[in-house]
Amino acid sequence: MFEEIWKEFQREISEEQAFSLSLLMAFSWHYGEWQDDFGLDIGSGAMVSQGSLIESIKGIQGYDVREAFSRLSERINWQMVEQEAVQRLLKKMIDCFVWYGKKGEDPREVFALILDLMGRDGKCVLTPPGVRRVIVELLGPRKAKHLASSCCGGAGLGLELWDYLRLRNPEISFCGEEQSRELCDVANLYSYAYGVSAGEIVERDVLTIPEERERQRYDMIVMDVPRGRNVTELCQSTDPRLYGFTKRNIYADWIFIQDALYRLSEHGSAAVIVTPGSLIRRNEVSLREQIVVNDWLEAVITFPNNLYPKDHTGRELLIFNKAKKRKGKTIFLDISGYCQRTGRNVHSLTEEGIKLVKKVFDSAEQIPGVSAVCGREEIGENAFSLKPLQYIRRTGEKEIQSGITLEEIAQIVRGSQLLKKSDIKENGAAFFINIKDIQNARLEFGQADRIQRTSSVCKAKFRISKDDILLTSKGAVLKAAIVEANPPEAYISGNITMIRVDQRKYDPYVLFEFLISEQGQIALERIQSGTTIRIISNASLQTLKVPNYDLARMKQIGGQLRRNQERYYREITEATTRFQKERGRLLDELEELT
Repeated sequence: MFEEIWKEFQREISEEQAFSLSLLMAFSWHYGEWQDDFGLDIGSGAMVSQGSLIESIKGIQGYDVREAFSRLSERINWQMVEQEAVQRLLKKMIDCFVWYGKKGEDPREVFALILDLMGRDGKCVLTPPGVRRVIVELLGPRKAKHLASSCCGGAGLGLELWDYLRLRNPEISFCGEEQSRELCDVANLYSYAYGVSAGEIVERDVLTIPEERERQRYDMIVMDVPRGRNVTELCQSTDPRLYGFTKRNIYADWIFIQDALYRLSEHGSAAVIVTPGSLIRRNEVSLREQIVVNDWLEAVITFPNNLYPKDHTGRELLIFNKAKKRKGKTIFLDISGYCQRTGRNVHSLTEEGIKLVKKVFDSAEQIPGVSAVCGREEIGENAFSLKPLQYIRRTGEKEIQSGITLEEIAQIVRGSQLLKKSDIKENGAAFFINIKDIQNARLEFGQADRIQRTSSVCKAKFRISKDDILLTSKGAVLKAAIVEANPPEAYISGNITMIRVDQRKYDPYVLFEFLISEQGQIALERIQSGTTIRIISNASLQTLKVPNYDLARMKQIGGQLRRNQERYYREITEATTRFQKERGRLLDELEELT
């Protein structure tokens, strides 16, 4: 019913205006319900106006709430609201709210619906309901006196958790923090609707270095890191949250994570939602090492893609606990397959997925393809990657008993990204290899771009040689090829990674066969970042473990693999030639019949 009114509203006024006005109307109704009266005098043809709305809540206790209501009302173009069509819709909205009241609907659900309608169009980013439920299920049973919701938006996530926690501790305080003044005002109204008495909503930018006097200790913190703000920031040596971090730059998501840990009490817990890059990015490896060594990381959970409207990027949930019971252990969980479609390019978590998270989190059960429990040493061996897929074993997957890392046996080079359009020449003397030129595990030069030798990409380190293994370092599908004997002069693009094996330590054909095997593909998938476009970094490849064989026997088998492949391609060429020759002969005979 309300959604129909919302759609009609959008034909008369802007979405932002419809949002603010609907929220104020809902709050006026909510406050009036408490007073056994709607609050608005709508009889005798009276109009809904800024004055009538403010008058409807004049008896409310709480200066911050009244100020928030007033500021939101000032964002509305009241001349537009006076139009007959808008007034008609406002009265339909009032009837809708009265009907909700008679049905016994919780006013908080109406607030949530208005926020959800705004979020569906990507105008404000809300934590999806299923993700909120997971966090409440995991943190709700714990004790807390002071709860903070950082980057709170409309405060839906934090308030749901607060509502659950107060069952055990009615005196629990709530603090919502948000950079946007408008969203602070929205959160103020929402927290009032929830009945928060001991709490506040403050305007705060997490990226600003906090002063010591601002540091408060919370028993629990929840945070959905704003994706649009995840940019590279200059690292400030004076920032106490980044103590021991020596890099010049830092991605903002790790400032948000460190902010939560910095303000968490010595026995506190936190839930932080981030994008996948946070878990594996090499720049912040020392910070990941800190939290693993300090034993603060309790669980990492991979969610499905497309949970957020108009945002296909996946999300990961980090659960921190500074006093966790399972010492030295971290749970890794992947529920990316537990989703259902709820709209165009929008998914939601299934009930089964939510229950599975709770079950595994409580029991620390290791389920093939779903979960793993790892110690600090194993995480350290994987360059402190926090990506669940890197630790979760698939059903039937073989574990490498004796392994060696790729950086121990090969040189890894990412291709050049400096090619200019002017460098591409039809009669160029060299080839420039890109993703499209790897077909069926073989390099195909027929459609490859040609470039002049004077191009800046024509450097020795980018030039391919016999036995080099080429991997696509970026793209939707992972491709691989091994360079055959006597290749033409060719250089690799930035979308290609070249693995040049030290043949004194390993055989290139054995390595190639491992990389294209099912086990190798799983290993490569584990170290990829990104969702739609998968990326493999050099740093991730360096830590990739491959089987460690007896060198003499490996070289013998590698030589046989090489000869087998050469014979296969030679026979394909000969068979193709025979086919084309015979086809031509038969077509000539057919031509003679006419």
